[in-house]
Amino acid sequence: MKRTMQLACLTALGVCLFLATASHAFAMQITRDAVLRDSPSFLGKPVETLNSGTSIALIREQGDWARVRARGKQGWLPVAAFRSGAVQLGTGSSRAAVGASSSEVVLAGKGFTQQTEAAHRASRPNLNYAAVDMMTAFAVPPADIEAFLRTGREGGSR
Repeated sequence: MKRTMQLACLTALGVCLFLATASHAFAMQITRDAVLRDSPSFLGKPVETLNSGTSIALIREQGDWARVRARGKQGWLPVAAFRSGAVQLGTGSSRAAVGASSSEVVLAGKGFTQQTEAAHRASRPNLNYAAVDMMTAFAVPPADIEAFLRTGREGGSR
């Protein structure tokens, strides 16, 4: 009986120590505004919007996502929201190339010469090129691009 009681007390003490350690050892703050989501994906349903400096408790990491608790709610955040360091572009296990060849620049800038494009359109009269024309004419002001890169949000400071 005495041995069973000692074992029960040691088990309870171990559980208490584990819970105390787990709840405090992984406490941190997010470093940029982020959306807490219900699944580890940018397509996951938003649970809560968290501002930079919000305290979170890390539950576990899964790839580029982390299950966290914040403001009494649990959800998923991109690891980049609370880890600092340079962003690395990647394609699987290797780093993505940064830059473009001259032929890629030509394709991105125009795609076809005007004569080739006109011939292509003439040979496919059933296709609707309105969306292509709209995308070709679309331009994002450099200030908006800079604001997006700085904040990660459309419109910059919203």
